[in-house]
Amino acid sequence: MQASNLRFHPIMLNSESIALDGRILQCFCAVAEELHFGRASARLFISQPALSQQIRRLEDLVGHPLFVRTTRSVRLTPAGEAMYVHARRITAEMEVLLHAARRAALGETGSISLGLNASATCSPVVDALHSFTQAHPLVKVELREMNSNVMELALLQGALDVGVMRPADWDTDTGTELDATVVYEENLMLAVRTDHPLNLGREITVQEIAQFPLIGYFEATSPYVRRTVQAMFAEAGVVPEFVQESLLPTVLTLVEAGVGVAIVPSSLERAFQPALSFLPIAGQSHRRLELVVATLKSQKNVAVRNLIACLVSMASAPGRR
Repeated sequence: MQASNLRFHPIMLNSESIALDGRILQCFCAVAEELHFGRASARLFISQPALSQQIRRLEDLVGHPLFVRTTRSVRLTPAGEAMYVHARRITAEMEVLLHAARRAALGETGSISLGLNASATCSPVVDALHSFTQAHPLVKVELREMNSNVMELALLQGALDVGVMRPADWDTDTGTELDATVVYEENLMLAVRTDHPLNLGREITVQEIAQFPLIGYFEATSPYVRRTVQAMFAEAGVVPEFVQESLLPTVLTLVEAGVGVAIVPSSLERAFQPALSFLPIAGQSHRRLELVVATLKSQKNVAVRNLIACLVSMASAPGRR
């Protein structure tokens, strides 16, 4: 077989291609579109001599004139016409590139995976989240309803960017990798059926509550709320009867079914059935349940930081606690 006469030459970046920057292309496009150096310089807010210098620099790089200049007119040469086709596309793409980079740097684009526990879905956190998505329409927020006890691992493994959860006893080996900020605090309330004897339209004491069957929380899924409720009865010196354990929101379904009463976060009052009443518990104003927003300390996503700032500032604002 006869050897081919074709030879392939590698394309390499050199000082000339590096010198072909965005500014010089903008100057060229302005002159190509205006066909008048005075109008082009006014459009670019630079002096006419400075514009002419840029065009001469570009022509030196090309090695051929790009414009035919006379005292009466300016027009493109064939080399200038070819240059303009590509320069117009390149400058447009550079504008898109710069705009996209700036928006990403400011956290105005991107995606966030956000874990919410059941209580958080009924809290002012949701209102704050809505405000964030309205203010950042190009940030995609993927919501995942999860139990608080599994969010730590999800955050450490990168399956979640942010978790809105109950406080956890961070593992001593991994807890230092996480940042957690209180985003919302709420009281405990007693959930009863509207026809229950405890629905007296007033505060209910811990001693009164202990006289009725109670629905509690699984240790595996709700350790924080479980410990808080147990501490309430321990301080009052009474031993309640827990007839069943569950997790939110199933606890409220059990209350509605008449299985017992339950001590629940106050945020659930705004989301659930008219068949239930939510009663304040006397002497427990000091006992607050916390929701925290957690993320990796090494988190670099600016959109995530913006979301956390929004949740903290809005959900924990005065009047929302």
